[in-house]
Amino acid sequence: MKDPWKPILVALVAAASCSLILVTLKVARADDSPQNPAELWLSWSPQARETYVWGYMDGFNRGGHTACYFHAEKITPYLPQKSVPVEELPEVVCNKALPQFTESTHFDVYVEEITQYYKKYPRDRQAGAGRLLEEMASPPGLTVDQIHEKLTR
Repeated sequence: MKDPWKPILVALVAAASCSLILVTLKVARADDSPQNPAELWLSWSPQARETYVWGYMDGFNRGGHTACYFHAEKITPYLPQKSVPVEELPEVVCNKALPQFTESTHFDVYVEEITQYYKKYPRDRQAGAGRLLEEMASPPGLTVDQIHEKLTR
């Protein structure tokens, strides 16, 4: 006569074994994985860093323009219906107010600044690459040392 519990016990032992293996692998790799934004950034290749900066800047610019367009569409019906110069239209005013990346075609400038920041301040844990880029855009257009001072106040 077959034991009806045997397949269930085999499945449980197999699942427990797989779980133990996965936990062991995760613990073994935990020491090798980056522990903060600086270690993560510095572990990337120069091409990966440049790709990150390009992606951030592209997303930042597209998101800003989309938000300004959305804002203008929503607010325009509530504005007085009078003629205004193009530069005073809500979408234009909003876009002009957004921070700008002055070196938008030279991603390597930002890659180098972020790399310099992390080499100089490797323990600055609250400074993710996105936050650094945000502070480098103009305004405020801060330097590496000014960003560190701002974030550690």
